[in-house]
Amino acid sequence: MEGSVAAGAAEEWAELTLSPRQYRQRARRYRARTSRRAIGFLAPYTAIWAVFLAFPVGWGVWLSFNTGGILGTRQFVGFENWTRAWGDTEIRTAVRNTAVYMVIAIAVVFGLAIFLASLLNKHRRGSNFFKLALYFPLLAPPILGAMMWFFMVHFDFGVLNLILRQFGGAGINYLGENPNALLTIVAVEVWRGLGFWVLFYLAGIQAVPEELLAAGRIDGAKAWRRFARITVPTLRPLLLFALVVAIIFNAQLFDSVQVLTEGGPALGTATVVWFIFKRMFAFQDTGLAFATSVGLLLVILAATLLSFWALAKRQAREA
Repeated sequence: MEGSVAAGAAEEWAELTLSPRQYRQRARRYRARTSRRAIGFLAPYTAIWAVFLAFPVGWGVWLSFNTGGILGTRQFVGFENWTRAWGDTEIRTAVRNTAVYMVIAIAVVFGLAIFLASLLNKHRRGSNFFKLALYFPLLAPPILGAMMWFFMVHFDFGVLNLILRQFGGAGINYLGENPNALLTIVAVEVWRGLGFWVLFYLAGIQAVPEELLAAGRIDGAKAWRRFARITVPTLRPLLLFALVVAIIFNAQLFDSVQVLTEGGPALGTATVVWFIFKRMFAFQDTGLAFATSVGLLLVILAATLLSFWALAKRQAREA
């Protein structure tokens, strides 16, 4: 009886077994079906990406080797635009201003964000109000935020100078003198972005394993030491990603500069994107504008790839 049952089971199993050729055919059909499903889901996004990103970027790269091409006749000039961009003193000033702005703004906003995120994580009662208050400036359009600051820091009728004069002060020229103008731009952007980074780091701090913090408390480590030796090392991958995002966004600073200073005084607040805007729309120098745009894209792309390479190398070393 048992022998017949075993024989029947073996026969049924033999019927379910595929030959190598049948297995390959079934595997190909499965992969094709899975690929068609994936392509169907990705096709709408790919079409939008190609029309609104890939094609404009490729067109911009091509125009960086030409003069004209927007409203006038396009003429191929090779690397002439790139040579002009490399030797242009205004571009060098804009690059230096952008670099200085990025270093100061990122350092200040990251330091404040980590500090405030730690406070919100420690004192959670009523924290929702402070989260909303910090994040609210980011909800306003950048132009509106810059206009608000314009009426705060204007030398003649700005709120801050009116208050200073009420107490006998002479007033501060926030927008007409260097380095006040650049530091004012930094203050505007830190004010706008602080809420986002506070919530960003708060999520990271709350993800730190409680077991590690408890072990530190048992060992007698003070709060600041637990933060420096446990929280910060745990947040390092997050910090690197945040640095990449901050570089990408801050390298494209334009709105506040255009509204508050228009690049002045004496190009003291001119940024790379502001320079591109002026060359494109004020001087119609499309070749130089596109060459500078592509150069900025390459710099941001290189910084992003370098950061991701460092992150991957660190993860591989820790694995």
